[in-house]
Amino acid sequence: MSNVLVRMVLYVLSPLLATAVALVPGWGVAFDGTTLTINIEVLIGAVVAAFGLSGAVFAKWGVR
Repeated sequence: MSNVLVRMVLYVLSPLLATAVALVPGWGVAFDGTTLTINIEVLIGAVVAAFGLSGAVFAKWGVR
């Protein structure tokens, strides 16, 4: 697997992996019959972590 492919996969998947934490039942999302409750603090934290991971990948491999 080439370095460019690994870099692109990490850059694309890092936001998805970070925000997936907010979807773990019982932590960021709660299902109650017909009600879906989303914890905004967890969601915001996951989005900030996703941007941080993307920024870290860009800082490591985004410059020449």
